[in-house]
Amino acid sequence: MALHNRLIRPFRVFACLFFLSLIFATDISADDKAAGEGPVVLNFWELSVQEELMRVLIGKFEEENPGIEVRLQLLSWDSGFDKIITSIAAGNAPDVCELGTTWVPKFSHSGVLRDITDEVRDIRGEYFLWEPTLYQGRVYGAPWLAGTRVMIYNRDLFSQAGLDRDDPPKTWNELLEAVHRIDELGPETYGFGIFAGEGDSVWQEFLPFAWGNGGEVLNKNHTASRLAERETIEALEYYRRLKEFSLVDRQAQVNQLFADGKIGIQISGPWNFTMIPRQNPDLNFGVALLPRPDKPGGVGAAFAGGEILTILSNSKHPAEAFKLIQFLIRGDNAIEITKLQQNIVPTHKNIIQHPYFQTHPNQRTFFKQLETAVAPPSHPDWVEIQEHVTRAVEEVIFRDRKPQEALDDASAKVNAILEREEDKVTMSDALITASILLPIFLFIAFKLLTLRKGKTREQRFIFKRDYASFLFILPWLLVFLLFGLYPLLFSVIISFTKYNLLTAHLSFTGLGNFVSVLIDPEFHNALWHTFFFALGTIPFTIFFALASAVLINRQVPFKQLYQAGLFLPVSTSVIVIATIFSYLYSPEGLITQAGNALLDRFSLPHPDSSWLNDVHWALPSIMAMNVWSSFGYYMVLFLAGLQTIPHEFYEAADIDGAGEWQKFWHITLPQLKPIMLFVMVINTIHSFQVFPEIFAMTKGGPLGSTTTVVYHLYEIGFHRFEMGQASAVAYILFMIIMIFSLLQMRVFRFGETQAE
Repeated sequence: MALHNRLIRPFRVFACLFFLSLIFATDISADDKAAGEGPVVLNFWELSVQEELMRVLIGKFEEENPGIEVRLQLLSWDSGFDKIITSIAAGNAPDVCELGTTWVPKFSHSGVLRDITDEVRDIRGEYFLWEPTLYQGRVYGAPWLAGTRVMIYNRDLFSQAGLDRDDPPKTWNELLEAVHRIDELGPETYGFGIFAGEGDSVWQEFLPFAWGNGGEVLNKNHTASRLAERETIEALEYYRRLKEFSLVDRQAQVNQLFADGKIGIQISGPWNFTMIPRQNPDLNFGVALLPRPDKPGGVGAAFAGGEILTILSNSKHPAEAFKLIQFLIRGDNAIEITKLQQNIVPTHKNIIQHPYFQTHPNQRTFFKQLETAVAPPSHPDWVEIQEHVTRAVEEVIFRDRKPQEALDDASAKVNAILEREEDKVTMSDALITASILLPIFLFIAFKLLTLRKGKTREQRFIFKRDYASFLFILPWLLVFLLFGLYPLLFSVIISFTKYNLLTAHLSFTGLGNFVSVLIDPEFHNALWHTFFFALGTIPFTIFFALASAVLINRQVPFKQLYQAGLFLPVSTSVIVIATIFSYLYSPEGLITQAGNALLDRFSLPHPDSSWLNDVHWALPSIMAMNVWSSFGYYMVLFLAGLQTIPHEFYEAADIDGAGEWQKFWHITLPQLKPIMLFVMVINTIHSFQVFPEIFAMTKGGPLGSTTTVVYHLYEIGFHRFEMGQASAVAYILFMIIMIFSLLQMRVFRFGETQAE
């Protein structure tokens, strides 16, 4: 008993101190807020400005506003969007947050942004780019920095093609003639660069042609699609004519090849102003406004994007937050960002008079282009709408489909989105949380009380004996319940609901999500790609892993070196490997060059540009990389299994005169059956859950040819915010994996019967 007390007393003291600290911390925090002591603290998240400059600007703001302290959080464009969504869903959103123009409508619609219509009423005339901040006539953000696209051309290629390097194309016909003549300079020279195989860059390059020709995506009330109208069809037909003289690839590859001097004209952003001199200081390039249609009334339109500063609705200091926004959008502060980064301009209309723009003609042209730039429709479902615009363009570019047919299909799908009924919110997800956690804790409490007040002395003794053990496992148990069991049960429940991740509101739909997924053509497409990926990688992965293990298991020199070298890709980040292979698969990459030469030798067709940008070669390219990067892990498993096989078996086979193949087939493989089963199951699970390679290399493109089930789940959940449907996809995939695993166990089962 004395030992028991010595064990229990420290835990009791610790528990008391822990809970007292929580109480005092809460009281102190409440007292501080009530007393209003100390400066107001604002949390500011931003994505676009370099940290050093941003901290200088914040320091200047804090000097002008001594009662306000700003805590800066820098986000990346790759993961920032997901982090913002997660913070809002967790109730831990910042006070001020930078959002891209296409993000604002969805956030406004969900009610997570503060309405600042009254606050900006007096300054709206001084700035442009207000359209993306509007939702149902109200303003939910202030335009901070503007971005658009301009025409960037190679002046030397213009001269070689007999074109006037000082007179770039001003109309569509002039552009078509220019790219035709540049394309004829040689097989490694392209007249134009068309973006394809990824999301935003496709529609951002094409839609300006439609806007300049008088086309629109939606009508003014955002109740119907206008994609299938004559103006947009004409623009897409012209765009298809440009393809004949163009390199079709991802934006990064087009930018790179332009910097290498192999593309005559590209429509791209101002990041090229710093990228080109860094990569090719000798490139002689010019910048011009986008060409207009030849018909009367045509406009050289461009995509209007940029950065919007918003105040989150849960901010406790909205007045101070708006002061920070006012400070940052001021012309004298925003121009400092342009001077340093040269990839974006302020939204203040009069900033064009600043001396900086008089000495930087490229930036001045960029600012001038903003006068005719058009923002996409401010619709909460724009992310989903633009997917259909992108698909229509890629159908024409990759599959040579007629523009009329592609736009008719896209228009019908957009209309279906616009006609969807608003989900009826019936409850908060807090009710689900309570319904999950409360029974769990009540059950635990009941069991503890039952043991503590056991009817027999033996039961009470067991409880006292195991009391210290329970305290030791309590941290693990809490982690398991909160971060394991709770998310699992929560995801099961929301799979039967329409769940808004931003507002944490939901409505029950029964089996509606599962039915929608099972009849969704996009899911069928993703499922087929997943099966194809698994069937194409599992046999090769196992073959190379087993062959490598058998070879290394022999007495060969430098055995450990070979083993470490083959295992090295497994220990390397998948994202790092995917990034390297993206360059190897680029038009100038080693794999592309060698692969095309090999295919040419056998008179076989090969991609015109990047392997990752070809609808037929993109997924096999990723599969090849996956096999190379993963078979080393399974090789180690096979090697461990080989070393457990008794050597006497092989000696007996040698006495019987068995050959190497007979020993492998009749001894090695049967003895490796347990390892083979494990490898098959694990490899199947990994193959069906493939995601990072797709995310890093293709984003599911081109034309959805690399979209797998997990990537489809990610798109639904974190881009369309349909978390209920995403959960349904997850559990359908779980059932598929479970069925395949059970089948594999049945096929590879081993036991007493097979041992006999």
